[in-house]
Amino acid sequence: MVKITEYKNGLKVVSDKHDGVRSVSVGFWFGAGSGFESEENNGISHFTEHVTFKGTEKYSAFEIAKLFEDYGASINAFTSKEATCYYFKCIDENFEKCFALMSHILYESSFRDEELDKERNVIIEEINMVADEPEDICYDRLAEKTYVGTALARTILGPKENVSRFNRNDVLSYTKKMYTPDNTVISVVGNVSEMELNSVVEKYVLPNCSTEKCDKVYAPQVFGNGFIKYEKDFEQVNLAIAFGSLPFEHELSATQSVVSFCLGTGMSSRLFQVLREQKGLVYNVYTSCSSYYNNGIFGIYLNTSGKNLFSAVESVRDEINKVLMNGITAEEIERAKMQIKSNTLFALENTLSTMSSYGKYALYTGKAYDVDKKLAELQGVTTEKALAFCNNYFDCNNLSISYVGKASHIKEMDLVRDFFK
Repeated sequence: MVKITEYKNGLKVVSDKHDGVRSVSVGFWFGAGSGFESEENNGISHFTEHVTFKGTEKYSAFEIAKLFEDYGASINAFTSKEATCYYFKCIDENFEKCFALMSHILYESSFRDEELDKERNVIIEEINMVADEPEDICYDRLAEKTYVGTALARTILGPKENVSRFNRNDVLSYTKKMYTPDNTVISVVGNVSEMELNSVVEKYVLPNCSTEKCDKVYAPQVFGNGFIKYEKDFEQVNLAIAFGSLPFEHELSATQSVVSFCLGTGMSSRLFQVLREQKGLVYNVYTSCSSYYNNGIFGIYLNTSGKNLFSAVESVRDEINKVLMNGITAEEIERAKMQIKSNTLFALENTLSTMSSYGKYALYTGKAYDVDKKLAELQGVTTEKALAFCNNYFDCNNLSISYVGKASHIKEMDLVRDFFK
C-alpha cells in the first residue's frame, strides 16, 4: 500500500513496501528545474545536479562512486523543467548505507571550485552534443515556441555562457533556495519497512536539511502557436507538431492517454500504419503527451526525408481530420485501454519505475499515487469522451510546429499556415 508521510518541516516521504523483492529504489525529488530559472541563471538546476556528486569534505568524487559500487548499488540523477531527482537502487541489506551516503552527498557537498571547473567542461561538451542531435533540437525549439514568455521555453542545459560562469556561491544560493524540505519528496519502493524508513529519515535527513521555505512560482498556462524552424544540413527532417493540451493530473488525463495510443503509440496506431506501413513516408512517427504543473501539449513527432516532408504533413493533417469527423472506434479504445492497463501493471513490478511515478506524483500533488483510481479512470474512457477530447484540443488555431532540417526542404513554407489553416 502506498503511504505518504509529511514531517513538520514540510518534507514528504512516499513509500510502498514490496515484500516479494530484495531490492530498494530511492529517489530524492526536488521541485527544481529550468522552469523556475531566469535568463541569467538558466542551466543552474542541471549544473547543480552534476556538481553535487563531485565530493564532500569526507569523500572525493571517486570515493563516492566506489562506495556505491562497493554496496552493489546503481546511482544516477536527472534534471527536467520542473523537477530534479537523485536516485539509487540497491539490495535491501545495504539500504541504510546507501541512504546515508546519498543524504550525505545532497546535504554536505563541498562544491569546490576546481571540481566545478572540471564539470563545467563536461556540461559544455553535453551542450555541444545536443547541438548535433536533431531530435533534441526539435524538442527544444518546440518548447521555445509553445511556452513562449515563460521559463519553460528555456532549455534544461542552459547556454554555454551561463555554464561557463556559474560558481560555488551560485550553487549554494540555488540549493538554499530550492532544496528546501517543503520542496522535497523522498520516494522509496521495495523491501524496506516503514519503521526502518522513518529511522533513516530522522537520522540522516531531518538533522541536515535546511529550515528555509521555497517560494518558487510555476510558469502560468500559456501556448504560443505558430511555426519555428532550425535550419542545418542534417540528412533527415525532424518535425514536432503540438496542440495545447492538459496540465499534470487533469481529469481528462486518462482520455488523453487513450487518444494518444490510438493515434500514435505502437505499431497498430493510425499514424504508424498510414505514414510508415501503407505510404512509406517516415522512418518513425509517434505521439507523446508532456505535462507540467500548469501546462501541457499533445505532440506528434516524425522523422522523414525532405522529399517526403509535405506528403507526411498532409497525411498527419488528414488523420487528425478523420478523427475529428468520425471519432475513434470502440475496438481501438478497448485495445488502447488494455495496453495502457498492462503497461501500468507491468511497471509496478519494477521498483525503480514505481519509485519514479510515486515521487513525481507526490511532488506535483502532495498526494500518494493510487493505481486503482487510475485504472478506474482509464476504464471509464468511452468513444464519446475520446471524440469530445479531440474536438476540444485538436484545434488548428492552437497548434505549433517545430522543424529541424535543411533550408532547401522548407524554403519559405510555414507548415502551420500552409497545411493546417
